[in-house]
Amino acid sequence: MTLGEKLIELRKKHNLTQERLSEELKVTRQTLSNWEKGLTNPDIIQAKNIASYFKISLDDLTNHKLEITCTKRNILSNLIGKRCYIDMLSDDYNEVYQEVCTIIDVGDEFIKFSFRKKNNVIEKLIDIDLITSFQVIEQGEEK
Repeated sequence: MTLGEKLIELRKKHNLTQERLSEELKVTRQTLSNWEKGLTNPDIIQAKNIASYFKISLDDLTNHKLEITCTKRNILSNLIGKRCYIDMLSDDYNEVYQEVCTIIDVGDEFIKFSFRKKNNVIEKLIDIDLITSFQVIEQGEEK
């Protein structure tokens, strides 16, 4: 739906004539008619006035939708290869413990990391929902 079509819809929904709406918006009826026909468009201040008059957002007026797909994977993928402190819940959810580890991979539901236990390197895959916090370890910072 174009801005002009949206403007017509709003005007008719509120039982307004072009003349009455143009008076409310302090523009000529011809200007309003040109907006509705799509011959011209309101400037940003005029569009803000229209949105304010109808009590809608500018996005609603212009039918622009901002959608950002944000998954755990694309947020946490910046941690891959980094050494971190990870606080996580135990499998029975009764306690929180901390591991010093290196993040190997991140999925939407799981995170894979490695850590040292005595002289062994252990790799573990856990549910992301068990992790309560991350702290990246800067060089020379490890406890």
